[in-house]
Amino acid sequence: MSSTPESTPPSPGCPNIFSIRVVSLDYYMAAPITGLDFCDSPCFQGRRVEEVPVIRIYGSTLAGQKACLHVHRALPYLYIPCSELEMSKEGQIYLNEVSDAVERALQGTYGLKKQHVHGCCLVRAKKFYGYHSAEELFVKIYLYPLYQFGAFL
Repeated sequence: MSSTPESTPPSPGCPNIFSIRVVSLDYYMAAPITGLDFCDSPCFQGRRVEEVPVIRIYGSTLAGQKACLHVHRALPYLYIPCSELEMSKEGQIYLNEVSDAVERALQGTYGLKKQHVHGCCLVRAKKFYGYHSAEELFVKIYLYPLYQFGAFL
């Protein structure tokens, strides 16, 4: 008697696993919920977040029940390579300048006053394309979905 992986229940060591077969997904923008979403922008002190993305995943459970899963606190991001900086005060000044520059560029290009940049941080990672033996320094920029900017994406 053999069982397929889809019908096998989670192992006893992992009783809190929720599994869903993804049929489709989308997202919508909503006002942030305190305690569940980002309510303040870390890069722009004192600025409240007006809208956050909520991802909806439609599918079915292993038992065949239909499900719609709402995912909060997930933001699109991109990496920009940068030179080696000290991860202290000099690094934070650089991060503020990058986030301000990206925000101004998006507002100026599209003429909208909505906030586009949620925040940014320094990360070490290997470049995606080609072989790279060592990690390099990148600025990871978290954005609010740019759904109104089809040409940008």
